[in-house]
Amino acid sequence: MPTVSHLALSRMLRTLPAHSGASHAQARHRGEALAIIAREPLTAPRFDYRIHRAKVTDNGWLSAGETTLYAPRFLVEPGELVAVAATVCTLGTALQERISELFATRRRSLALALDAVSNELLFRLADRATAAVRRAARSMDLEAGLEISPGDEGLPLDQQAAVLTLTGSSEHGLTVSDTGMLAPVKSLSVLVALGRNLRQRSAATRCDACPSRVRCARK
Repeated sequence: MPTVSHLALSRMLRTLPAHSGASHAQARHRGEALAIIAREPLTAPRFDYRIHRAKVTDNGWLSAGETTLYAPRFLVEPGELVAVAATVCTLGTALQERISELFATRRRSLALALDAVSNELLFRLADRATAAVRRAARSMDLEAGLEISPGDEGLPLDQQAAVLTLTGSSEHGLTVSDTGMLAPVKSLSVLVALGRNLRQRSAATRCDACPSRVRCARK
């Protein structure tokens, strides 16, 4: 299972876009949040992924490795599913602790800005993870298609534990609650379809399926 850590945080920070339409105060708090992340040792970005042979049944159950999970979205995807890559990304625990500290000291606006920037960094980390998966897929003469996370349409949040099992990341301290939330909080898991003649996915297409797309500042 490839584990990638010690990623260049400064490079990820440079890829974060400025937000058009932000007020002066919002822009100032965002700048302060970026400075905090650059200055303080708050992040430990890492991603893991593992590739499993897979097949989906007519009733929407996906068998991958020794794990079975309910993922009906794979049923409606065109092409031949050969395998899935289970990935998980995390920024570690310190960042969420810093956000909680800011809320506790009533610096709500800065806490919200730091939380937003943290989420953007997490998505950038996920982009790197799926890029690594696509490279691995090409080495196997496979294509990468659907990218879906627990909680998205067609992969219920209660399947989070099964996805985490597929990544093997519980060995590295990641856990999942009874409600399907990952810990550390700033973590994200993704299943990527691998096969032949799959429908290719773009970031914009993934955003279309996201329940947070209306309020998301990353678009």
